[in-house]
Amino acid sequence: MDISTIARALDGERTGRFTANVPGPNHSRSDRSLSITIRQGRICVYSHAGDDWKECRDHVLRRLGIGTFGSRDRRKVVLTAASSKSEVDEKKWSKEKALEIWDDGDDPRGTLVEQYLHQHRGLDLAAELAGPVIRFHRSLWFNKETRLPGMVCLFRSITSDEPCGIHRTFLDRTSAQKIDRRMFGIAKGAAIKLDPKSDTEGLICGEGIESCLTAREAGLGRVWALGSSGAVGKFPVLAVPAISLLQENDETSRRDTGRCARRYLRAGKPVTIVKACIGSDLNDAWRAGRQTA
Repeated sequence: MDISTIARALDGERTGRFTANVPGPNHSRSDRSLSITIRQGRICVYSHAGDDWKECRDHVLRRLGIGTFGSRDRRKVVLTAASSKSEVDEKKWSKEKALEIWDDGDDPRGTLVEQYLHQHRGLDLAAELAGPVIRFHRSLWFNKETRLPGMVCLFRSITSDEPCGIHRTFLDRTSAQKIDRRMFGIAKGAAIKLDPKSDTEGLICGEGIESCLTAREAGLGRVWALGSSGAVGKFPVLAVPAISLLQENDETSRRDTGRCARRYLRAGKPVTIVKACIGSDLNDAWRAGRQTA
């Protein structure tokens, strides 16, 4: 059984030679929050939505017809496994492909990207972000048969600042409405850095690019988007005087912002939790405020 077979069985898509993104347990078919990797003959799962790993594991095994972990009727299955060298090569390959897509991007000003941000998110596209952080791509692969335009944002390593991956928001060609979003390349230990880090100013971190753009436009400070709730929970303590965390209105976000907050508090750094009183995130509250203004 190879990764393509696994991706098809779980209504997902292959993202690399040994990796796939698929819907998590009890998520919609369009969801891609569950990452699967074949590693040394084993299926490894990771939920970007914060789902319990045991539930994710058993969900994958059931869909593949293998049976739950430890069950007597579990059949042996032969996997196309990656050696340690292949795993390194896989990361290198996905990073290179992601940066090729990034290099193919264009200035987003006057494109569907600016239309999406302005009409559907109530945001302006800052000139200093257009090109270095956010680009427009005319033809992103959405699946094997379909290409779509989209917004592409650059992930950089948290520690080295090296470009390492991308975040893609697929857009409707006519309305500029969001169709889906996906990450590619290396997102672990990385961030979409809307601003450079400062040793003398606090840092604001959030999950989604739109919420983080909202915080920046509201003048809250220097902002990084981490791409997932799990990444917020694992965000390391940096040499900044304080941190603010954008909390979304769901249990997963509350859990992960709490984990990050406790880590910074133990390091003796002040923490501010920014919560939206309306909608599911800061951008929902921002748009509601603009409509009533």
